[in-house]
Amino acid sequence: MGVILLVDSQTALFKKPIPSDSIRHRLPQIRTAFFCEGELFLPPEKTAEGAILWLELAACKKESEKIFGSAAGQSAAGQLASGQPVSGRVRIFAQDFYEDLMMGDRVRLKTSLKLVRDFKNPGSFSAIRYYEAQGIDAFGSVSDPSWIVRLPGSSKNAGRWFEKIRKKVTRTMVQNTKPDAAAFLSSLLAGERKSLSPSWEEAFRAAGVSHLLSISGLHVAMVALIFLFLFRIVFQFPPFYKSVFLLRAAPVFVIPVVWLYVAVAGFPVSAVRAAVMATLFLAGQSLWRRTDLLSALFLAAFFILALSPLSLFQASFQLSFVAVLFLILFVKLPLSQGEGARERGLRTLLNSLAISCSTLLGLAPLLLYHFHMVSLMGIFANIVIVPMVNIFIMPLGMIGWLLSGLGGFGPLTLAPLWHLTGFFAQLTLNTIGWFASHAEKGIFYGALSLPQLFFYYAAIAVCFLPQKLFRKKRRVALAVGLMAIFCAGFMKPYDGKLRVHFLDVGQGDSAVIQLPNGKVWVVDGGGVKGSPWDIGRFVVAPYLWEEGIYKVDKLFLSHPHHDHYKGLQFLVEHFSPKVLFTNGDDAPEAEGEEWQKFLAAVKKKKIEVIKVTSQTRPIEEAGVVLQFFAPGPNGTLPHFDTNDNSVVMKLVYKNRAFLFPGDLMREGENLLLASHPDLRADVLKLGHHGSDTSTQPPFLNAVNPKHAVISVGLFNEYGLPDEPVLARLQEKEVQLFRTDQDGAITFTTDGQTLSAATVVRTSIW
Repeated sequence: MGVILLVDSQTALFKKPIPSDSIRHRLPQIRTAFFCEGELFLPPEKTAEGAILWLELAACKKESEKIFGSAAGQSAAGQLASGQPVSGRVRIFAQDFYEDLMMGDRVRLKTSLKLVRDFKNPGSFSAIRYYEAQGIDAFGSVSDPSWIVRLPGSSKNAGRWFEKIRKKVTRTMVQNTKPDAAAFLSSLLAGERKSLSPSWEEAFRAAGVSHLLSISGLHVAMVALIFLFLFRIVFQFPPFYKSVFLLRAAPVFVIPVVWLYVAVAGFPVSAVRAAVMATLFLAGQSLWRRTDLLSALFLAAFFILALSPLSLFQASFQLSFVAVLFLILFVKLPLSQGEGARERGLRTLLNSLAISCSTLLGLAPLLLYHFHMVSLMGIFANIVIVPMVNIFIMPLGMIGWLLSGLGGFGPLTLAPLWHLTGFFAQLTLNTIGWFASHAEKGIFYGALSLPQLFFYYAAIAVCFLPQKLFRKKRRVALAVGLMAIFCAGFMKPYDGKLRVHFLDVGQGDSAVIQLPNGKVWVVDGGGVKGSPWDIGRFVVAPYLWEEGIYKVDKLFLSHPHHDHYKGLQFLVEHFSPKVLFTNGDDAPEAEGEEWQKFLAAVKKKKIEVIKVTSQTRPIEEAGVVLQFFAPGPNGTLPHFDTNDNSVVMKLVYKNRAFLFPGDLMREGENLLLASHPDLRADVLKLGHHGSDTSTQPPFLNAVNPKHAVISVGLFNEYGLPDEPVLARLQEKEVQLFRTDQDGAITFTTDGQTLSAATVVRTSIW
């Protein structure tokens, strides 16, 4: 664990050089259309919105080069000529699920490709590191089914055979179970987690049972136990019952079955770890030797890291091994022979509770570090849910897999079995939903730093030091001291300065204002149109937690567009704001459903909503004054665009000022100039993401900023910021910051001096 924590940021040591023919060298800085050929190196994954295709590239050409001999928009079927040879692997999202495609298929397709990118904020999930560990070089998308064509000459490998089994079983299962139950069973039995809806994924997280959605030690252990039981039953009947060798060798026969199951599941890290440990345990049973669990665990780690060194830095690897390590260290399951049924039941309950508590003790810091969330409800939910899965679903599911996948039984023959399995799956889902609905007060959100992780695990490691090195009292004192340092890391005292953070939320706006007295305001929250992915949950909130912020006092929504309000909903639900300031407009009709969800969350949390006008009284707190300049004196103007009705605010602290014009455009700027001649500010957040529709010369002259911030997405489809705007800023010698290039930007002032720091450039002046 210490190795993981100390070198977590040094993954460059394990990186392989990029080949000269890699697709990375051919990708420009904007999403570009390509015609590509290649082979699917993993099975297609069904998602709630479509499918994920994993493609090993062989040749590519940009659509504009027309090497494939067709104009834009023509189907990939007409592209017959070969493109330029390239190497690399790409992850392609397709809006339809291509059930007939399989691992090993050669395909030609038209796709728009872009490099993997991160949100450059402290606390954000590193997509680049995650996909580098999987060998993924770029992302792509396909919107038209005619742009994907299967080519002759598919490769023949074991993975293709495994996938045929999985497809056959999944098809039979889906035909005989309800959709939610089928999605749960697909995750539980085949590792197809993406088929589960986002709402159910969140329910599993809230209940603390997310581990059930990944093929892990629990699944592998159940497979081993089920087949060990079956083999021992079979070997007790003629002609095998007289063979002592077969009875003794029964555990060895289970080993290929275990690895077959892991192979069909796609060799996930947690399952490989469990399979290695199961192999050693089963071999030891046949040799009548006791397996040392710690040795088996570390041998499994060595085996995985030898094949894939970057796995060391993946959450799945760390969580899997730490969970098992803590179970080995802290849980000793005593034999209960000679006890009555009541005593055995109580003993089983206490053992289950010990397992849940030990697992949470080991995983809680890593869960906060990687996912910013820990559910205490998992202590109790696992005691109920895991037995339901082990006793009912896994045995029935394994029998279903065996009969439909290998036994050749048809859907109708196995319908009663899958109906029964689906019933227990739905019952389990309902139970998880109940735990999730009662888990709110037991969920802790937050962030941990690497030093905090080190002090936490060091405090626990001290308890296991040999008594010769440290006596009991010294061990306790050292452990308590280390744990105190760990807890102190959550507290970040304010220093009486004003801080304004402009976050990288892609093509959207979000700013965090920390007042000198420690209170926090948030202006806009970013958002991705039409996507269930929550930018508030996974980008804005982690940044707040990383800064030690767990409560937001006020929210400000400049105008109701998805790239401003969607990310605020998570803050509404989890950061206890008291007031929301808006311009009073509704979102466009196309965003009606998402907008109503946001308003419903605001209403549920009983947050006061204030409709801003230019006459709204300024807010004064801790020496900071926030003035409202727009919309008009009576609110929004009906003949104005929603952008021109943005809430415009000026933040003043002594001799320093910041101007927030929302997405104000030309007409709005002209009205603002006529009604508020004094717009001067040190820092200007540019309107409309640097579009030429905003920041016109008269407006820029009136503000006369020294520094400007453009909140814009990397490689955005609009080509923003526009060159004329950049030229105006350069002409006036305004220092420019861009969230797509600089990441999160933080301005700090005591009211006299002003300094800035960014994620990419650590210190500016």
